[in-house]
Amino acid sequence: MPKPKLNKRLLLSKIAGLFLLSGCTSDAPVTPEIAPTTGVFTAEDEAFYMRRYDVLVQAFATGQETTTYDTEVVFGEDLIAKPLPRGESATFTPEIYSGLEDYLTDNKSASLMVFENGKVIGETFFGDTIKDTLINSKSLAKPLGVIAIGRAIKAGYIESLDQSVSDFVIEWRGTEKADITVRHLLDMRTGLLPQGSPRGPDDVLNRAYLHPRHDEVIIHEYPLKHPPGTRYDYSNATSELISVVIMRATGLPYQEWLAEQVLKPMGMAGGKIWLNREAGVAHSGCCIGLPSETYLKLAVLVLQGGEWEGEAFLPDGFVKEMTTTTPQNKHSGMGLYVGRDYAEYRGAANPDVEFGRTYHSEPYIDKDLILFDGNGHQVAYIIPSRDLIIMRLGKAPGKDKVWDNAHIPNFVSRQISE
Repeated sequence: MPKPKLNKRLLLSKIAGLFLLSGCTSDAPVTPEIAPTTGVFTAEDEAFYMRRYDVLVQAFATGQETTTYDTEVVFGEDLIAKPLPRGESATFTPEIYSGLEDYLTDNKSASLMVFENGKVIGETFFGDTIKDTLINSKSLAKPLGVIAIGRAIKAGYIESLDQSVSDFVIEWRGTEKADITVRHLLDMRTGLLPQGSPRGPDDVLNRAYLHPRHDEVIIHEYPLKHPPGTRYDYSNATSELISVVIMRATGLPYQEWLAEQVLKPMGMAGGKIWLNREAGVAHSGCCIGLPSETYLKLAVLVLQGGEWEGEAFLPDGFVKEMTTTTPQNKHSGMGLYVGRDYAEYRGAANPDVEFGRTYHSEPYIDKDLILFDGNGHQVAYIIPSRDLIIMRLGKAPGKDKVWDNAHIPNFVSRQISE
């Protein structure tokens, strides 16, 4: 009987996984062998895509906010959550906290959490939400992806923010896309087609979201519109490539990397994540379900300059990079928005784009404020000078209500200062 062929890529992946699971990393970690994809899809793939597309069209026609994805899987289910310390605040009065609750109660909020001086000093869950409820990340998946990349850099699987993505997306070698760096993925300056309103099943925006091989659609079909590094444009597809880079750099599926290298060492609970197909590739630009406190811990990590429990969790200077804006967008860093430059209406898209902007009634009082700011006004206001985080998760308040993105932090800052 002939000996079975050795699957070199699988073997390398398992070796890499053993190093990670044991908590051991070396100066020269194993680099998995990467097999290029073709971008050629079967009739079954395209039929699968069309079924998903029809479900999405029906959802929008009936006014649903989102759809139920057919390959949502649990990850990190064996993780044991370690709650953040709880305590009372020396500055927050009951009146200040109740003022926050009043603003959020009728705004389709799911949770409110306030972290100050190393402890949670207030938490409220609205409606049917409880502390263990998995909240749809929407675009809060993007700062999570940035932190996942930071961990891969620290472990040595990615050289630096300025490494070419084509070292991992080898299909791009020898093309204009080879100039896209890891940094460009994180600060949205890839030059790839920006996010917009998709039109019809042939639109690459739909295919990059719903196709059972969406990663290959992005690699092979997604167009480059500007030279990399020359323009900021918000793009879900750009963030979806983080899953591909992590998988090809480490040999581990994105969800396993998150569980072992982000959630577990930070004492976070696991959750759910979308795969593009059964046993396929995870989405990293959206669509992760995690408990409220997990999102809060990501903000705490930023507040603490990338340290966790007194030790460096991210590469030296990485959080500073996250909070550094670019000439192409003075409001945005890597997975974070910066509050110092006032704009009455500011959105995730290029500052020249008027679609999808959020109202700000006034400048932020605290000029060092930075924030996670996802779809539906899922926001974590991080104010280092006050050692303070205020986080609101939930859905968009509704068409009849205007969300003021300056109200919550400025209300608190005024009340504390009086």
